[in-house]
Amino acid sequence: MPIDIGKKTWLVDLVAEALAGYDPVAARMRLPREVRDPDPEGPSLEARARMLVVRSLRRRLVEPGAPEGPAEEAAAFLAPVEEHVALLLDLALLHGGPFDADRRRAELGAVFAAAFDDLGVALACEPDPVTGDVSGAVTRKALVRAGSELRHRGFPPGDPRGGIRLYAGTVAVQRRLLARIALSRHRRGALDPGSVRDYLAYAAQELMLLVEALAGLSAAGVPSDRTWRRTVARQIRRLRLPRRADRAARRAAGAPRPPEEAAREAPAKMRTFLVEQLLLASLSDPPTIERTAYVQAFADAAQISGEQLAAMQVEAAAFQADHKAWFRAFGLPEEPEWEGLAEEWNALGEHMIERVAAVVTENLGAIAAEIRQTGELGQLLAKAAAGKTLSAVEKRKVKEQLIDLAKAVPALAIFAAPGGLLLLPLLAKVLPFNFLPSAFQPEAGKKPGATRPGDG
Repeated sequence: MPIDIGKKTWLVDLVAEALAGYDPVAARMRLPREVRDPDPEGPSLEARARMLVVRSLRRRLVEPGAPEGPAEEAAAFLAPVEEHVALLLDLALLHGGPFDADRRRAELGAVFAAAFDDLGVALACEPDPVTGDVSGAVTRKALVRAGSELRHRGFPPGDPRGGIRLYAGTVAVQRRLLARIALSRHRRGALDPGSVRDYLAYAAQELMLLVEALAGLSAAGVPSDRTWRRTVARQIRRLRLPRRADRAARRAAGAPRPPEEAAREAPAKMRTFLVEQLLLASLSDPPTIERTAYVQAFADAAQISGEQLAAMQVEAAAFQADHKAWFRAFGLPEEPEWEGLAEEWNALGEHMIERVAAVVTENLGAIAAEIRQTGELGQLLAKAAAGKTLSAVEKRKVKEQLIDLAKAVPALAIFAAPGGLLLLPLLAKVLPFNFLPSAFQPEAGKKPGATRPGDG
């Protein structure tokens, strides 16, 4: 039965649905082998848990464009919350122990309540120290309150037109906060109020710095106007930050620091996250020389190497790729047949993303040189990445030039091989970041303001 997000008990219902018929043995078998199976010489329990968190954030949140109706809008809002719950259940599996639905529900209630600074209710969800019993009424209360907060912060899903690309980062901060609280609880056997307060403060700082970085990117080369400032103010208000952090975020959005300064003053552990979100945001809008330079300057100051930045670009491209537009640009089967192709592309999963990242990073200079030398291939890939339909002649040229490119850079044969079209969105989305042909730049004829990492 569909979850009705208009009901105050919608999160109670969602958790009940997740736990109904839950089979911990089957759930464990669905985990990746390197995460599922402990190995004395392999990653630690904490490292395997972190791998699960990272993998859970490699999924598109909202398809391009606003959801078409109330049902689609509700589904887009529920999807990341369902994945929050699924991740928390997976983390509990890693830590072992017998499965009891009532206790697991109470555990979820405690973690969600703690993540929204409802610490009194969160602690009340813990099992009775003498009997070990849990209170169904308190658990319900915790989930109702957390559901209200989730709705305030995440509905409608996505970002408003004309604002900053904040939604993906907000979901990521939220999920990582839930994971930190859950992992701490598993380690200690109960919630620790001091640790929870530290995690909440860290998440608030992440959001504040994220607002500043994204506001700086959005405003790069474009003077902000009153409408933009009002839109961003509404986005910040929706974060429901503590008062001091809220004021700091509003000041930072109104007058963001230069990227070098913002990156250097961010805690080292947050810098990679901020660069990841800048890359995602940069893929959401047409590239400009100023925004490219902003991301590059931020990454340099954050001490992100050229190889690491290229790998992060591939991951961002995989997250942001619009399969419908890509398939249609190449004249691949229309609905419903293309749905199978999209599923096949998604099923390539972690292995193929890592493989493409390795190909791009290890051959960065050669790829850049060959693309620039051939010229036309870059233009055609950029055209397809923008969702414009390629003619039969253009599609043949792409294939032929990829084959020629693979002769100079053998690793690129994966793109020219049968089925390689399914991987091309990654290459096409990565290439425009710094050496999109000038014909596709907003100001044609301008020289690039930043060089591709590794081009020297």
